[in-house]
Amino acid sequence: MVGDGTSRTARGRIVSDVDAMCRGEGEPPVPELSDRAALLVACGLVEPRIVDVVRTRLRHNLPFPTVGGFHQVRIIEEQRHDLRRIIDSPASSMLRMALRTRLAELDRKYLVLRTGFTRGTGVFAFRVKDIRADRRRGVHLDTDDRGRLFDALASTPTMAPVPLVPRTLAELGTVAAAYGQRGMGRVTLPHRVQTVVESLPAIPHIRADRRRIPEMYTAMIMEVGGLYDRLLVAYRRGGRSVEEIRLQFDAETEVIGLSGDLCRLREAAAASSFAPASDGFTTLTGLGTHIDGAWAEVLERAVAFRELVESVEARAQAAVAEAERYAGIARENGMRPHSAPNSSSQADLAAERLAARAGDRILSTEAMRRLRGQIDSDL
Repeated sequence: MVGDGTSRTARGRIVSDVDAMCRGEGEPPVPELSDRAALLVACGLVEPRIVDVVRTRLRHNLPFPTVGGFHQVRIIEEQRHDLRRIIDSPASSMLRMALRTRLAELDRKYLVLRTGFTRGTGVFAFRVKDIRADRRRGVHLDTDDRGRLFDALASTPTMAPVPLVPRTLAELGTVAAAYGQRGMGRVTLPHRVQTVVESLPAIPHIRADRRRIPEMYTAMIMEVGGLYDRLLVAYRRGGRSVEEIRLQFDAETEVIGLSGDLCRLREAAAASSFAPASDGFTTLTGLGTHIDGAWAEVLERAVAFRELVESVEARAQAAVAEAERYAGIARENGMRPHSAPNSSSQADLAAERLAARAGDRILSTEAMRRLRGQIDSDL
């Protein structure tokens, strides 16, 4: 968590955050994932060819259809999952009928969002000429691959409160009454009728809607995505002071790699009958020594990622404090301070793009010199 004391190690802070997310205790330690982080997390569930396109588009700052925020997709998918589970349970026929109606509504909403993402109006090329050009650049996703990526986005974790599904007829009646009361509040009524409506007792909440992530692997995915968002914020705050780190560290690859390993662990745990990780963090997965060893390696990688993010945050904070000190000195001497002393200029952005292609330039130069040597030796 941001602002934790230095008395605990990065590993201890990760374990504490995972425990808090799994148990739903206190304030959420990780905010909702940004759309960029959600895309990288979703890459752990799709084929490598889709991953390559997503990384290339992000590297070139090309957009994706956001459908108003990917968090909506995750909330809808959570509700659809709960509805299917309750409908398949031995519930009353009246409750199942009401829940099927709600499920059909959510299915339609999910299909609308999926269609908007896969069509990608104004984002993905649709003319044959443009599609061929984008494929040469490695930034084009076919319609089927967009659908797979969207379905993967629906499986990413969320810390947003998800409306709970009624499980009994009494809860269904409470939901219906609360819905009617909200509807009456939006209608302009005569003063006498409005007074009567306001005098009615308030409908209580069915259950607490505090978010609780089911097991530690999903919570760790949420933690990794949150670390990536924190790193981007630190890059923006630190500006030139953290430019060297940004050029040397490929954060996107780290998030994709961690997400892929954690998704495999989550799938293996879901397929087994042993689930010790349902209420928090544990070092023993119950899936065998080989899986325990892999889980320990994934955890160490996440710990190293968090330590690096916290170091970047500390450097960015120091740069901001130093800039504020210089700005204060400038104001005291009647000078106008720079508005954004740490912000990246066009030259900085160009240098970043050029540095990213340094390997390609070196390989190309060496290849041409080897070819020149072969030609000279034949003459």
